[in-house]
Amino acid sequence: MSRKILVNIGPYESRGAIIENGKLCELLYEIQDSEKIVGCVYKGRVANVVAGTQSAFVDIGIHKDAYLTLTGVDSGEGDDDLKDIYRSPIQDTLKVGQDVVLQILKEPTPTKGPRSTMTISFPGRYLVFMPKVDHIGVSRRIQHDRERDRLRTIGRKIAPKGSGVVFRTASEGLEENVLKADLDLLVKMWNKVEKKINGAPPRTMLHRDIPLPMKIARDFFSDDVEEMIIDSEEAYRSIMEDCEFLTPLQRASLELYKGSEPLFDKFGIEKEIERALSRKIWLESGGYIFIDKTEAMYCIDVNSGRFSGGSDLEETVFRVNLEAAREIARQIRLRNLSGMIIIDFIDMEAPSHRSQVLKSLREYFRGDRNKPNVLDFSELGLVQMTRRRTSSSLDEIRKEECPCCQGAGKVVSSGTVANTIRKQLSEEAKRYQTEKITISAHRTVIDRLRGRDNRDLKDLEQATRRKLILKPLNGFDIDSFKIEPVMERSNNRPEKPARNDRAPARGNNPVQKNIAVETRPEDESEVEPTETEKTIATEVTDSSDNQSD
Repeated sequence: MSRKILVNIGPYESRGAIIENGKLCELLYEIQDSEKIVGCVYKGRVANVVAGTQSAFVDIGIHKDAYLTLTGVDSGEGDDDLKDIYRSPIQDTLKVGQDVVLQILKEPTPTKGPRSTMTISFPGRYLVFMPKVDHIGVSRRIQHDRERDRLRTIGRKIAPKGSGVVFRTASEGLEENVLKADLDLLVKMWNKVEKKINGAPPRTMLHRDIPLPMKIARDFFSDDVEEMIIDSEEAYRSIMEDCEFLTPLQRASLELYKGSEPLFDKFGIEKEIERALSRKIWLESGGYIFIDKTEAMYCIDVNSGRFSGGSDLEETVFRVNLEAAREIARQIRLRNLSGMIIIDFIDMEAPSHRSQVLKSLREYFRGDRNKPNVLDFSELGLVQMTRRRTSSSLDEIRKEECPCCQGAGKVVSSGTVANTIRKQLSEEAKRYQTEKITISAHRTVIDRLRGRDNRDLKDLEQATRRKLILKPLNGFDIDSFKIEPVMERSNNRPEKPARNDRAPARGNNPVQKNIAVETRPEDESEVEPTETEKTIATEVTDSSDNQSD
């Protein structure tokens, strides 16, 4: 398998692209001044201890408290030998108001705080250093027993007293002096953190993970990578000077890009990113897949689309599902989807076809660092899988909630809003004895209220016995409107303020929206006031001037 790494450094974000066999498989993002905190070490203060779930919530100074359990030590390399080190109940270990040092394992979500651990670990190129865990472990990807025993012997020799290490896959076959040099750098990092602990107040970040370019060089730049191209001279020099672990072969494969065309444009990465933000993904055969997110999980649906190859229906379905399995695995890695994922392949009758599709799906996830766990087909023909969350998805990084629909994905139809206006208009007509009422709303809603040849408007005026002035405003959300009785001035009494309303957009309860909107339409020529309205406006202005005098 050929691999290539591209690194783009911009003024607002840094990006890394992992290309396997000519196709983009993984994207890594780092937004400048963002709240990305995975790997950061904090000094926090326990805000609450929940004995029933054996967990605690720790205030670390961000918008949501960190979720902390005493189980689930994660070395990042799948070490089966590493067991839980805290065995007493959490209420005996932590108390409310107690200061603790913890490390972030998972980024916060819109509804949950970050997940954290008290087992601090510092990942290096070849091993992971754990300053408070007396344990020597080896990645389960190293399968030869003799090599595992050799590494454990080295670990017991070089690890500081009372601390431990877990050897990563890249450590296989390396000499003791190389491994010790990697460990010494990590020990220095921990010493800096340890000096800050006593003097730092709670809610303080004690350590931040290394920048994205160096992290890519540490975690992805191995001897099987053909080339790593980076478009920033500063980042290029930083990697060459600071990453002492790079081999001569890797240094020769590191290239500084100097082309005039943007790096990601030249290799087609920008187009792939835009494609990865789409809900619908076309397959080369003419089939397609849908990827949708709910609060609890991601749902992926496979459709045959325009594909009609194969000798019969079963063969056609099988070939579409095989292609979809490869693209689904790529899209999950590319979009960095995590949590529970449900895949609805096209129904297959032959058990052998199901088995081959499932085997292909698992093979395409080989090399994924986020530990996907793919289950067998369920009785309903669905494939369930989980994938570890280590950072935000591509959608969460590149998109934000729609201000109109608040993330629902849909808004109330113009007809529904028009009907809501009609109902409230009847109430306003009873409440205010005025000759005219102004209605300001989105242009499509105004068109609904007018109807064909203004028939609906005439009927509405007859029902309310009022003259209705319709003002289309594109600046309004489609489900927002304003009903404004035009008050006649008498005895110098001020006009009643206008009402800003919003149609019941989501759920059963209407949503009131208080906004300041200029009622003058964008194109004044479309809604020219009559002479009578101009006279009323002049009288209102004169009356206001008299009151101020």
